[in-house]
Amino acid sequence: MPEMIAEPPLPSCYHLFPRPEIQESQQLGPDPFLPHARDARGRFATGSSGNPRGRPRGIANPRRRVPDLVARPLSAQRLSDLLDRKPHLLRPLAAELLPPPLASIDPAVRLGIDLSSVHTVEHCRQVLTTVLAAIARGQIAPAEGLRIARRVRGWLRGRGNACAAPALPRWRARRRSG
Repeated sequence: MPEMIAEPPLPSCYHLFPRPEIQESQQLGPDPFLPHARDARGRFATGSSGNPRGRPRGIANPRRRVPDLVARPLSAQRLSDLLDRKPHLLRPLAAELLPPPLASIDPAVRLGIDLSSVHTVEHCRQVLTTVLAAIARGQIAPAEGLRIARRVRGWLRGRGNACAAPALPRWRARRRSG
């Protein structure tokens, strides 16, 4: 039988034929001219990491993520150990475990004060006396008493009460001197 010799394919058809993955001139070992990212044991060398550009923006630091205690509950001991290691997780974990805080009740309502009934300086004095007594008994905080006093002052100013206008500067002067 005669031997047939095939002609080489046209250059436009070369992309149809598979090529070997390793070329003859390609080295099989690592490139000796690249900086070595790993040491002899295969771990990353000092000063070189596997992700040179770092963690992308928007992805939370996994060390700061709050564990989901509903999906993976922890025992009391493991939770205590976790909080000893990472105290910054205490507040987010408490928010996850505890019910949401109740809506704060207006301190004036708690004391039974109706601010809409304050029309005169005498009413203002009665309200402020009640507020100061409640602060002294510890029923409300001083900051809450200040909020009530400011609301009373605003109510009187908004009313344009002629009786209250002369009393407020005297009250301020007494407060500053006392």
